[in-house]
Amino acid sequence: MADSIVWASDGSVRVSPGPVLDRDTVPSLRRKLLKGVVGKRPRHLVVDMSAVERMDTAGVALLVELRNVLTRQGADFSLQGVPEAVRRLIGLARVHNLLKE
Repeated sequence: MADSIVWASDGSVRVSPGPVLDRDTVPSLRRKLLKGVVGKRPRHLVVDMSAVERMDTAGVALLVELRNVLTRQGADFSLQGVPEAVRRLIGLARVHNLLKE
């Protein structure tokens, strides 16, 4: 689950997921983000990855889905504080465009 979701007055939101983004944790986080955040149409979504210690392909899929949905809504999406292990996994998945910071 997300450790925190913080909305700013300008309509942007910062999400800080917990230390594990895997097939066990992603489904509940996905529901929470799609209903509670994306459904409210933020102007910009920043995912602060600095606390993520472990992520598998379910986490990568969630990030790709979030980026795609937000892009279709005309919103911006970015990742910040991406640990090196997560960068490697994103590279292996060949979705480097997630890393545009």
